[in-house]
Amino acid sequence: VGRRTNYRFFLFSDMLVYAHKSSSRGDYKIHGELPLHLMKVVDDNGSVGKKQMKSFFIHHPHKSFLLSAAGPEMKKSWINDITLAINNELGRKARVEGARLASMSVDR
Repeated sequence: VGRRTNYRFFLFSDMLVYAHKSSSRGDYKIHGELPLHLMKVVDDNGSVGKKQMKSFFIHHPHKSFLLSAAGPEMKKSWINDITLAINNELGRKARVEGARLASMSVDR
């Protein structure tokens, strides 16, 4: 809690992966994989200051982060991209569940 750690984030269609770069080999060591359907992204606009102009939160039941982007435009891009990926994944999961329930009613 409260530790400052530099992670690299990789956004996939269904998951956000966070990792750190290995100092010896230069590759990445994965710390965690967070399914998007359980995630919420919140802009850090409640405070005033330069840090808040480029900060945002990722909330997930397994891990939450305060992230700092390179600047306000990059922050906006990350928030938009993650939010779009979350919405797409929620829609995909709803369609899969709908198809599953429909097939169950046909089988009876």
